[in-house]
Amino acid sequence: MSFMDSSSFAMLVARNVSSVINRSGVSMLRASQLTGIPRVTLIRRLRFPSTSPFDVHELEMLARAFHVDIETLVSPDEEAALPVPDTHQGVASGEDDHD
Repeated sequence: MSFMDSSSFAMLVARNVSSVINRSGVSMLRASQLTGIPRVTLIRRLRFPSTSPFDVHELEMLARAFHVDIETLVSPDEEAALPVPDTHQGVASGEDDHD
C-alpha cells in the first residue's frame, strides 16, 4: 500500500466497511447487532471517517461479523472488500458446521 495521510486512510476504510455491509444486504441496525458496535457509532464512523475513524477493535468486530479479513477492510483494492459467502446469514458463529 502506498503512503496516504490518516484522513484519506480513514475514508478508504469507511468505504470498504460500507461496501462489505451493503454487499451483505443487512441494515445498519443489523450490522450493529452483529458487531456489537452501537448503531449511532457505526453510522458516525461511516459518515465522518476523518473526524471519527474506526478503531482496530471495531475493525476486528466487523471482520468477524462479516467473515472478512481485517486486511480486506483496510485494503486500497476495492475488489478485496467483497465479503466471503456465508451460510449463517452474516452471523459469525465461530464454528464450522457444514450440513
